[in-house]
Amino acid sequence: MFSGDADADLRGLADDPSFPHRDAARHAVRFRETGDIADLVAVLDDPHPCATSEALFALACAQRPWLNWVPMPTEALCNVANEVGRRRAEGEELALTGLAVSAAEPPSATTACRRVTGPVDIAIEGFPSPDIRVPVRPGRYKVWRYDGINPVPAVAVPSPEAVRVLREVAGEPWQSPLAGYLQAEPLGKLPLDDLLGLLAHLPGPPDTARWQHLAKTAPTYWYRLFQPWVCLALLRHGDEGREALVDLAFGAEDWVSDAALFALVTDAYRGPGRRAEVRELVRGRLDAAMTAMRVVTIEESLAQLMLITPGCTPGDRTLAVAVLTRSSADEEDEPEPPKPAKRRWWQRRDS
Repeated sequence: MFSGDADADLRGLADDPSFPHRDAARHAVRFRETGDIADLVAVLDDPHPCATSEALFALACAQRPWLNWVPMPTEALCNVANEVGRRRAEGEELALTGLAVSAAEPPSATTACRRVTGPVDIAIEGFPSPDIRVPVRPGRYKVWRYDGINPVPAVAVPSPEAVRVLREVAGEPWQSPLAGYLQAEPLGKLPLDDLLGLLAHLPGPPDTARWQHLAKTAPTYWYRLFQPWVCLALLRHGDEGREALVDLAFGAEDWVSDAALFALVTDAYRGPGRRAEVRELVRGRLDAAMTAMRVVTIEESLAQLMLITPGCTPGDRTLAVAVLTRSSADEEDEPEPPKPAKRRWWQRRDS
């Protein structure tokens, strides 16, 4: 039925007078063209929902951040780890003697770096305000705590069964948030403690062709991708799961923060009655990132989430677009990084 070109398929359906969901297809086309979230919600809120309308929704979500794929890590530590992984995959024997960052980065990024590089000392020059270790808001649930400057899990190690299910479920992106929610059902059957444990202990990727390939180019991406899957599973735990997601979204700054918000946004698509509350949560977390007088590595991701949140207002959209525009300008102005061989914190095993 579909060619693989989402835009062409949607335009064809929107122009077909015999297609019973033509209005929904038109909304999908407009969303693809303008990014107006009201059109995407209109696809979902088709007055005659069925498998076809769900397929239209998935087409509208194709190749869009968070709607179809999780943003890549942007942290300096992950950039280093990815390059180390790539060079090792090419046969170089590299050992890290230490790393230094000007400011602390999220615990998940720090842990993902060490999962790829192996144990390495990370020197942190500072904790600029607001301190990344301090939750944005106090809450009952958390998965990280700090031992001085070092992030450590605040939850127990997940069971081997939880790790097995994670690797079965979370190895691929989702076609749409709704499809992801359905695919995460096996994870949702796990105990809450297991799900929280997965978020902080970061088990390694599945042994599949996809992840064998990504291990040669972006080995930290697995750790970024699987956390939203776990957060989708937390929705299966009802009110307790939603409370945990809100606490995690406003806890210590981390990849878990935007992963939790993504799950809440998915919940808003599924339940119109929760849309206003979720929109306020996403805007509140984006505001907190924007007012920080330091780099917030998940700020761009939060802006992308704002743009796909049901009920996103014109003011929300203006703010999110400003964040993304500024991020693009910063990338263009950023000087070319030094060549890997000149980085002082690398040492060859044969040197």
